[in-house]
Amino acid sequence: MSADNIEPGSISKIVATGLGGLDNVGDSALLPKSLEELEADAALRDLDAAAEMSKGEGGQAGRKQSPAPAEDTDPQATRARLMKKAASQREKGRKALTTTEAGIAMATQQIVVKDRVVGSALERYLGAIDYCAHNLQRYGEMVLGSKWQDVETQLRTLIDEFYADADSELGRVAMLVTEGKLQVESEGMPWINPEVLSPAVDMKGLFRSRLGIKMLKGVMKYDQSLEQMASLEWNELIGDGETGKRQLLAKQALGKVYGFASHVNQSLRRRAGEKERAPAKAKATAAAEEPVAA
Repeated sequence: MSADNIEPGSISKIVATGLGGLDNVGDSALLPKSLEELEADAALRDLDAAAEMSKGEGGQAGRKQSPAPAEDTDPQATRARLMKKAASQREKGRKALTTTEAGIAMATQQIVVKDRVVGSALERYLGAIDYCAHNLQRYGEMVLGSKWQDVETQLRTLIDEFYADADSELGRVAMLVTEGKLQVESEGMPWINPEVLSPAVDMKGLFRSRLGIKMLKGVMKYDQSLEQMASLEWNELIGDGETGKRQLLAKQALGKVYGFASHVNQSLRRRAGEKERAPAKAKATAAAEEPVAA
């Protein structure tokens, strides 16, 4: 077939045939999407991912929680259920921190956390926090309007406070180590410096936001302080349970930021769904009210 033989307006039909037949001509799914539509698709994809890792155990975001299982009266059953939940969160969290996304600028950071409690909390919570910061900064105004800045400020404040507390804790412990080492050596005893030879977490992480990276740096400061706490414990300058208490405090501090981010992630997805359904509902209402031709 030469170009001279092609009828005007028939090129779209020829292309459509190659895509699945003439029945596809005029199919909106085959038309190129506008920039606005592509951005909306990207927003829903990111919001879905963030909401997925912010769900409670075994349930959908926003659904009514089912009552606790009867076997929870058994401590062993409770422990098994909580361990299963933590394992699921760690799997989702690692995936969020290591998965590349087409068209999204991401920064690579080496994550090394030696303490097992802090490492587990990082894997469970950091990905959702990073997603939250990214989604607020990129899609917040689209979904929340002018209120997005207030929410982003709250998240930023929580992360700043977390980082400052971690930095303060590291400085406090470092000072105790310096003073303790002088004390031990003055008594003629060697200073024992234990170390973790196999980190709990050692991987390259992919971050979508600067706030996510700041959270990482704060987590690593808590981890460094716990490693130094171990030397205080080994040199009998603190009690055996003190390190465990500090592990719990670090986990709770990270969990506090995650709790806020998790709520925001689910709220953003719910609001986006409402905005997505509104035009379709309005269109259906208009069609229903349109007079039927006689």
